[in-house]
Amino acid sequence: MFAKNITKNLLCSAAALALLSGCNSVARMGENGQTPTIWQFNDQAAEDANLATVAYSQGNFEEAQRLADRSLQSNPKLPQALIVSAMTAEQLGHYNRARQNYEDLILLNSKDTTILGSSTGKPEKMSDIAQKRLRAITLQQSKMVIEDDNGAKVFNIEDSKALRQSKSAIAKAIFMAQKQKPVVEEPTTEEQIEAAEVLFDDGEQNAIARFLTLKELAEKDLVTQEEFLTARSANIGALLPMTNPAPAYGIDRAVPSPDLIVERINVLKEATAAKAITPREFSAERDLIIETLLPPQPRQRAKRKLPSKDIMTAAKNLRKLEVLYDLNLITTNEKEKEKAAIENYLGINRSPAKENKATTATKPVAEKVAVTEAEPQKEQTEATKKDEASKATPLVPMVSSPF
Repeated sequence: MFAKNITKNLLCSAAALALLSGCNSVARMGENGQTPTIWQFNDQAAEDANLATVAYSQGNFEEAQRLADRSLQSNPKLPQALIVSAMTAEQLGHYNRARQNYEDLILLNSKDTTILGSSTGKPEKMSDIAQKRLRAITLQQSKMVIEDDNGAKVFNIEDSKALRQSKSAIAKAIFMAQKQKPVVEEPTTEEQIEAAEVLFDDGEQNAIARFLTLKELAEKDLVTQEEFLTARSANIGALLPMTNPAPAYGIDRAVPSPDLIVERINVLKEATAAKAITPREFSAERDLIIETLLPPQPRQRAKRKLPSKDIMTAAKNLRKLEVLYDLNLITTNEKEKEKAAIENYLGINRSPAKENKATTATKPVAEKVAVTEAEPQKEQTEATKKDEASKATPLVPMVSSPF
């Protein structure tokens, strides 16, 4: 009797094992010996995943999605079905669904490999491919530059939010400028920052933020010195309107903070290193950001700013020059040239040279000789000023970006 029971139990175990094997199920004990976790891998799920792969390779994305869904219904953890479903969702524009499938693949961390989605054409781990594709989706869903209704390229950010960021960029620059001075008598106060914000209108603040951002990109070696200087010289009229042509149209619009733009370019660099995007794609978007920030070759320029018509406005413009100089956005020579243009337009502080020229006709010959003898001293003074200007802090450090 005992032998019969043993034989019966063995037969039942064999039958159960055969049934489980037919369904390709695998049981694994949970943590601390608790309820076991059962993953079912039936033949139909694998077959549907294979058919979905074939449909995807043929460009039949809707059929591939249907087959991948059926496979995942039978086995939600089948790596091949997950990656086909994710890549098909990408093609159909269902990015949230693709993101979910890629995240599931990353959590599974399966050792299964595939050439589907591989950037090298060689088999790669599905979890690695999922990480790269997830990065590509993030980039696609967070485009920084778009076209407005007029077809102009602008930053994809709300005007009110971007204006706050422009103000923040200027406040940060003022603080850093004070901090870098050899001797700081008093720390930068909120009143000083607010005074600078009141001094410049919203459009001027946006333009200043663009120059500060490009300068930071150059300092972080994300743009070359040549790119910086070309874009700066093409748009310096936004800061020095009396002595330079008008800047590109639209640079008075709101702009994201320097931190956001720097982060964006760094993300692009990481995606390129991970082969989620190609170097050409990286270069194209980085160039687009620079083009939108400060166009190196403006296709359309803004209206030229009219000179000051009264003493109070001229005094305000002179104060603006001092702030721009403190922010290291303009050189000593540029500041003095703009200052002279503002003063001369209103007939303020006329230079001795012009006065001498106006009164030479009525002066005796002896006085003319005296003026002639004074010329070498004047030339020497101008040479000294040029030497001092050349010793000023450079606008951007010597960099040589590999990009």
